[in-house]
Amino acid sequence: MSSNIRHLSCESLNHLNLDSLSKVKSLRTLLQINFSSLSDNIDGVTCILMLKLKYLRVLSFKMLDVLPDSIGGLIYLRYLDLSWTNIRTLPESLCDLCNLQTLKLHNCTSLIMLPNGMHKLVNLRHLDIWGTCLKEMPRKMSKLKHLHILSYFTVSKHKDNGIQELGELSNLHGSFGIKKLENIVDVKEAKSAKVMDKMHIDCLSLEWFSSDDMVSDTQIERDILHSLRPHNGLKELTIEGYKGTIFPNWVGHCSYQNMTSVSLKSCNNCCMLPSLGQLPSLKSLHIEGFGQLKYIGDEFYKNEDNPSFHIAPFHSLEILEFRDMSCWEMWHLPDSETFPQLKRLLIRDCPMLKGDMFNQVFLKILSSLSDVSKVRKLDISEGCSQEMSLTGDNLSIGGCESIVKSAFEAISINHLTCLQEIQISGCLSANLEIHWCENVESVLLSQPPHTALQHLSIIGCPKFVSFPGEGLAAPNLTHLNVKRCSKLEALPRDMNTLLPNLESLEMQHCQEICRFPEGGLPPNLKSFTVGGCEQQLRSVSSMGGNFEALTHLEISGVGCESVKSFHEIGSLPHLPSITTLVIRGFSNLETLECNELLGLTSLLQLRIGGCPNLENMVGEKLPSSVLRFQISHCGLLGEHCKNKHQQIWPKISHIPTIQVNGRQFSQDDEDIANVTYPLPVMLSSIGLAGFFGIYAVACFISWIFVFLKVPETNGMPLEVITEFFAVGARTNTQLFIAENL
Repeated sequence: MSSNIRHLSCESLNHLNLDSLSKVKSLRTLLQINFSSLSDNIDGVTCILMLKLKYLRVLSFKMLDVLPDSIGGLIYLRYLDLSWTNIRTLPESLCDLCNLQTLKLHNCTSLIMLPNGMHKLVNLRHLDIWGTCLKEMPRKMSKLKHLHILSYFTVSKHKDNGIQELGELSNLHGSFGIKKLENIVDVKEAKSAKVMDKMHIDCLSLEWFSSDDMVSDTQIERDILHSLRPHNGLKELTIEGYKGTIFPNWVGHCSYQNMTSVSLKSCNNCCMLPSLGQLPSLKSLHIEGFGQLKYIGDEFYKNEDNPSFHIAPFHSLEILEFRDMSCWEMWHLPDSETFPQLKRLLIRDCPMLKGDMFNQVFLKILSSLSDVSKVRKLDISEGCSQEMSLTGDNLSIGGCESIVKSAFEAISINHLTCLQEIQISGCLSANLEIHWCENVESVLLSQPPHTALQHLSIIGCPKFVSFPGEGLAAPNLTHLNVKRCSKLEALPRDMNTLLPNLESLEMQHCQEICRFPEGGLPPNLKSFTVGGCEQQLRSVSSMGGNFEALTHLEISGVGCESVKSFHEIGSLPHLPSITTLVIRGFSNLETLECNELLGLTSLLQLRIGGCPNLENMVGEKLPSSVLRFQISHCGLLGEHCKNKHQQIWPKISHIPTIQVNGRQFSQDDEDIANVTYPLPVMLSSIGLAGFFGIYAVACFISWIFVFLKVPETNGMPLEVITEFFAVGARTNTQLFIAENL
């Protein structure tokens, strides 16, 4: 280490050679020293401080438990960062650092006290104590006249560290808070803080911490808050624990032209809200814990003290939240346009606010939103919170059952012509989604049959036990998705008759479902995904003739760690129409038995993924009908396929398209260069992206024939194809264009 080094950063004390460091006499900066590797890290920091780095200007420690007294020897230190450390107290010797300008104690959650001699740090400009738990401030803080940043001031009952000490701190900037305001005894003390004179404060927080809401004189409480009025340029205001019954007039006064955020919390004695509607720049309003408030009326929207100044109430408000208001019953909205820019409305833990009352307010607010006509997706969910959130083109509405009716009324009123998708949770709809409802045990729908229901999805409901006992009578249901319902014991009974049009069934991570319903699955089922339980997979093999229409089968082995061979879970059932088979997530599967697949005479695609121990294929070759074989993240088997292993390649060499981990290859690229494919007579445009070489065109044409073998397009003549676009094949051979015959 050079003796001329001036700036050094080191992540760990283990990487620091203290002998070499002691010779660096001109070191100015030492950053990021981490003591987490030491059981008693005070020894480590003491070693550093004893090196007599007397010219050190900047010092930063991490994972520190104790700051030793020797810190006072660094008399030239200007910047000390102890943020996120575990220190509980600071030594008095810290106050000998007469040149210190910045002291960062950000999020030192164990710190409860500052040194008594802090007033000696006369050059201190930045004191970051955000996230600490200081019981009180040191004495004579008023002597720190150069202080620009002070996170907060905790008021004491004693004069030497009471609120009077704030009076001389006129240069404070940025965010500032005053805590334990209950220790102010009269208006004179409050005025001595000279809050109005602190012109550079952007964000102000005023907090009372007393748990007792009883006060002898609520007028004194109001006068104290009145005396703490900030300057008119303030941008953010938080008032918490205020004990008065009404707010002074300055709270919400229209003269606060720059106010963007207001938060009022735990004001349990207040019986009415301040007039906030005329704050022209207000974007966020959070109201919580008003235990006595019963009614929100006109006073909330306009300031009677200044009738000459009037704009649409809450002209700029985007976020409005009400929480924990136990007595709130009525909410009045004026007839004029209100909340035109609102993006989020949340009402939580307000049990006395009647559903009809919220519906009326909701309809008015939704009708006034300027962006509501752009909504493309509507989410409606049932829950204890009443919520409306408009994010971009997504409108989410949550609440009790009656909210659903209001939502559809709002749709008709506002003509949501851009609406493309509706999702409803807990309510009857064509699409019913119940996702991540941890306490739901059953689903109760209206009297059957549920003719409107087409899609039902239940995901992440660990207490969900059963479907209706009489079965799920939904004759038009086409998709049923059940995942991560660990206590669900069975699929709906009589599925084969009650769900005649079911086409897609997904069932994963439902370990208690050991067998399928009596009578089997619906006859028109085309897509089936199953997995997460070995017993379920065994049940599939014994289903017999229940899969006549099935074209897509996906088998997931997640949770089936003991399965090494498909013989262990039985054979595949009779699948006469299957075109796509997906096998994934068998972490310990070692061998693929090709003979198990020989009966799949209609199989076109075989995809295997996420089987890291799969290394071998045994038996005959894969069915001759297979046109595409995809394998990904399957360990040695993927390598064997790419390397055309002598035991593997004969089983797959007849397949036109083979992909391993997303890369496509063929049996012999050079042979393909001599093949000419006829193009469709009506073909007028071809799009190729990411294609290089003749194989690209050959592959592209082969895809047309694959396309023609899909059941839905079987028999379609090439003459009718006018456009085709393909993406993503690469070879190194020369570009070749087939002739149009």
